[in-house]
Amino acid sequence: MGKTCDTRSKYWRGLMRWAWVALMTVLGSTASAASLQVSPTSVTLTPAQNADALWLSNTGTAPVNVQLRVFRWTQSGGTESLDVTQDVIASPPMQTIAPGARQLVRVIRPDRSPIAGEMTYRIIVDELPSSDPQQGLQFVLRYSVPVFVLPSTQAPDAQLQATVVAAADGAAAIEVHNTGAGHAQLADLSYAAPSGEVPVIPGLVGYVLPGQTMRWTLPGAAARYSEVRFSARINGEADKRSLSPDLANR
Repeated sequence: MGKTCDTRSKYWRGLMRWAWVALMTVLGSTASAASLQVSPTSVTLTPAQNADALWLSNTGTAPVNVQLRVFRWTQSGGTESLDVTQDVIASPPMQTIAPGARQLVRVIRPDRSPIAGEMTYRIIVDELPSSDPQQGLQFVLRYSVPVFVLPSTQAPDAQLQATVVAAADGAAAIEVHNTGAGHAQLADLSYAAPSGEVPVIPGLVGYVLPGQTMRWTLPGAAARYSEVRFSARINGEADKRSLSPDLANR
């Protein structure tokens, strides 16, 4: 069965809803709790810093075996893709963490050549099931940690436009287009009404990478949102940003 884990700040009530972390079950006669913790929840590399740290912690009472893999993360046509890469590496890629221990993983970009724009990756951290039959039913975690490689020391900004689209059955979705040079992590989507702010998607909504468009389902019919202006928290900022109407798609 699945659940997600890609947190960044206090808003991550909605994180368990987002399918970037899987929770898998290994059959047995008893149950043991998943105990792997990963921090931080995203990594940023710059021309001045081509390596950073990822910490793995075992909060349980048994050793945890962990595997790390790095993928190039792209979006196209509203879908996301992960492709194997050596542009960024996680070292060591395999390790065993003792109960109560905390271990360091180095996230490194070996090639320090300049890049023209932001590059995006994901580190998949898998807690591997134990081979001990006495462990019984095991819940093992998969974390997906975003890695952003910036072309300069200053993070490029996202520029977002939003439009509401309707399916054939009248169901609503919001399309968010990022015309900026940097990624956007959207959280706490809402719109303004005479009675005050109306929450639409609390917690984490998702990411829009530079130059891409992503779509998320909205509650209710599309007609409900015909004249509203949306706002969202972008990249963990304290204040929400207004999402400009995408007039070209109306």
